Amino acid sequence: MYDGNQVLRFESKYKSADLGGLGVELTKRKGTGNYDQERTIFNYSYVPLSKPTLQEQVYSKLKDNKIYYNDGKNTNLLNGAIVTSGKDFFQSLGMKFKDSNRVHQVGKDKGKPILVPDIKTDEDIPQRVKDFFNDSYNFLENLVGKDNVIYAQVHYDEDTPHLHFYFMPIVNEVKRKVFETDASGNIIYREGIDKKGNKKMYPVQKKDKNEKNVFKTETGKFLNCDQFWKTLGGKTSYAKIQDDYNKYITEKGYNLFRGNIGDNKHHKTKAEKEIEDLNEQISEMKIEFEKNKKLNEIELQTSKEISEFSTNKIINPIKRKVIGYKDEDIANLIDFSKQMQKENSSNKNVIKKKDVLLEELTQKLGNLQSENSKLKDGRAIKERDTKIYEQEQIISKQKTIIKEKNSIIEKLESKVNELQETLSNFKEKMFNFCDKICRALGHKLGIHYKKDDEINYDDMEHYANGVNRKYEKPEKDKSDDFEISM
Repeated sequence: MYDGNQVLRFESKYKSADLGGLGVELTKRKGTGNYDQERTIFNYSYVPLSKPTLQEQVYSKLKDNKIYYNDGKNTNLLNGAIVTSGKDFFQSLGMKFKDSNRVHQVGKDKGKPILVPDIKTDEDIPQRVKDFFNDSYNFLENLVGKDNVIYAQVHYDEDTPHLHFYFMPIVNEVKRKVFETDASGNIIYREGIDKKGNKKMYPVQKKDKNEKNVFKTETGKFLNCDQFWKTLGGKTSYAKIQDDYNKYITEKGYNLFRGNIGDNKHHKTKAEKEIEDLNEQISEMKIEFEKNKKLNEIELQTSKEISEFSTNKIINPIKRKVIGYKDEDIANLIDFSKQMQKENSSNKNVIKKKDVLLEELTQKLGNLQSENSKLKDGRAIKERDTKIYEQEQIISKQKTIIKEKNSIIEKLESKVNELQETLSNFKEKMFNFCDKICRALGHKLGIHYKKDDEINYDDMEHYANGVNRKYEKPEKDKSDDFEISM
C-alpha cells in the first residue's frame, strides 16, 4: 500500500515572453493560484533570485557565463520541474490540513471541500516534509547540474505543498549541420515550398558517401533544450527520470506510487493535468470577474451621486474656477466606469468559449486513451503521440490567453481603484467648497457661523435663490430678495 502518488512534472517551453509573468507569480505570488498570504512567509528558497526579476536573472546568467544562445522569441530559455504529491502523502508525513471553505470545481472530487495546510508557525511544518523536499531538490540539482539552477523554492502557501525548480538547459557540446558550398565558399541554396505553400530558398545540407547528413561537433557552453534532453535519453528521458526518481526517493524512505509504466503514460498524464489546471484557472477567472463586477457597480453608484451633486445651482456656475474640473471630465469618468462593465461582459464570453473548448479537448483526450489498447506497432504509437502533442499545444495557447486576460483584469481593477480615489477627492472638494460658500453668504447676511457650527443648507439655498433672482433678471415678486452690501 502506497502513501501517495509520485508527481514529478517537467516543462521545457519557457520563452522570453513567458519569464515576466512566471517571475511575478513565483516571487510576488500573483496569478491564478490560491495564495494564502499568511502562509507565504513559510515558503522556503533553495536558490532565490539575486536580480530584481526572473528575466534579468536568466539573461545575466547567460552573459556572465558566456553561454551561446539563439536570441529569438521561440528560444526555450528556461526549463522547469514541479515535485509534489497528494494531501494523503503529506498527512502521512505528519502535516495537518484544514478546511479552506472552498470546494473542488472539477474532477472526481467535484463538490468536495478543499483542504489546505494548517500552518501558523514553522513548527507546523513537520521535519519529514522538509526532508522530502530537500531530498527531491538534491535529486534535481544532480540531474541538471548545480550551476544551471536559476530558481528553486518550496511553496506552502497554496492548496498543496510543492517544489518549484527552474533551470537552464546548458550543454557542453552541440552538433551542427554542415552545408554544401560553391567554389567561393558560399552556401548553396535550393528552392522549396514552406508549410504555408510559399516558395522558399533552403540551404543544401552536405551528405557523406552513404547519403547521410553530415554534422560537425562544437564544444563550449550552449543553451540548447533539444540537445540537453537528448543527452538524458531523448524520447525515453522523461520515463527514465521518473524511474530514477522513484528508486531514489524510495531508498530515502518515502512510499510513493510510480504509476503505470508504458510508452504513452507520461504524455497522457501530462495532457490530463493540463486540462485540470486550465479548468481551475477558468474557475479563478470567474471569481475575479465577479469581484471586478462588484467594484464597477460601486463605482457607477458613486459616479451617479457625484454627477447629481455637480448640478447644484450654488456650486455649478463657478465650479471650473475653484477646482479645475469640467463637466466633460466628470462625464468621461462616468463613461470609463461603464466601459469597464462592457469589458467584463466581453471577458465572460471568452470564458464560455474556453469551457466549450475544454469539453472538446477532454473528449478528444478520452478518444486517444481508448485507442491505447488498440495500438500494435511503433507507427501507431507515434501517430497517437503526435495527436496528443497537438492537443497539448492547443491547451498551452489557451493558458497563454488566460494569463493575458488575468493581466487585463488586474489593470482594470487598478483603474477602478484610481477612478474611485479621484471621484472621492472630487466629492470632498465640492462639499468643502459648498461649506465655504454658505458660510461666506451667511456672513454677508449677518449670520455668523462659528467654525464648528452646523449650517442649515436649506436656508442658505433660500437666500442664494433670492440673490440670484435679484441680479440675474427682474422679478415681479421680490419678497425673497435680500440686499447685501458688498
